Amino acid sequence: MVSMKIKINYDFSSVIGFFIGVALSSILVIIFKENPSDVLKVLSGSFLQSKFDLGLTLFYTTCFLFAGLAFSIPFKAGLFHIGAEGQIIISAMVAAVMGQTVFKVFGVESAWQVALGILSIVAVSVMTGIISAQIIAVFKVFKQSHEVVVAIMLNFILTALATYVVLHFYQNPESQNPESGLIHASYQNFKGDFIKTYFDQSAVSSFLIVAIMTSFAVWFFENKTRWGLELKAYGENPTAAERMGISGAKINFLALGLAGLFSAFVGLTEVLGNSYQFKVGFSPSYGFLGIVVALLAQGHPVGMLVSAFIMAVLHKGASDLDLETQHLTRDFSKVLQSLIIFCVAGAYYINYKRKKS
Repeated sequence: MVSMKIKINYDFSSVIGFFIGVALSSILVIIFKENPSDVLKVLSGSFLQSKFDLGLTLFYTTCFLFAGLAFSIPFKAGLFHIGAEGQIIISAMVAAVMGQTVFKVFGVESAWQVALGILSIVAVSVMTGIISAQIIAVFKVFKQSHEVVVAIMLNFILTALATYVVLHFYQNPESQNPESGLIHASYQNFKGDFIKTYFDQSAVSSFLIVAIMTSFAVWFFENKTRWGLELKAYGENPTAAERMGISGAKINFLALGLAGLFSAFVGLTEVLGNSYQFKVGFSPSYGFLGIVVALLAQGHPVGMLVSAFIMAVLHKGASDLDLETQHLTRDFSKVLQSLIIFCVAGAYYINYKRKKS
């Protein structure tokens, strides 16, 4: 019988980096003639104002959790994967396009036809995320290109491609906003989702449950399966791992394939569980904020439940800065997020070098 006891070994360096980032943000707040305690109160307490606000925070938690997993697994394989943003966007676009067209193939006269249509949307969107991530692996394995360089360029390419397809072929005729039309009404099942109903029709949906279950599944994969253990071993020492017969090419394709899978679920959370369409600019940099979520939890899949919620609380609170402060706007959240990313990553790197020395 497999033991499911989850051990957490945490050294708090990432938490220190997180608070340093918050402290630096507070200094900027003072420069802008605002009270740091008031701003922090808005950022940390906004999610408690109503069920709807809490539901919106849990929606962000869902997206941050998937994005964190998309960064964490390649990171444990020795890859700094920053291509999740492009994979999220292209997968969401494909889900929206499929949602407008696939009913013509399967029909919507019966429940099984609707179910088949939804499954096809999920399958094609997931395959899109995986394939777009595997492009990075191909360049890494066969051309020895650095994954960061390839991912940065691919983010721009995939974002531009998604925008082009929507605006030129699937633009919503009833709106002047840069967005696709709504997916077919039969595929908007999450409107009656019990979680969405409880939170007053907020953005959150049952994808939250999927994200939580995925976190535990990833923990099991990393610690109880051969592939997971090989992935971590390769990340720790590629040379020794290859001498033991672990293929570097296999690990690269496996890690980035899983990253593409989780990135796709961010797009599905938006299209099937929230807006029911693709909106240009819908992502507030989920792919990059996933880096903070992963590093703050130090790569622990279950620990990311907490770090994702913390980032979601801050992100939700930032949307209220326009109303609650005189000089700050929601754009300040980008400054806050950038500082936290820099400080958390810096603290993690310093601690990593200290352990190696």
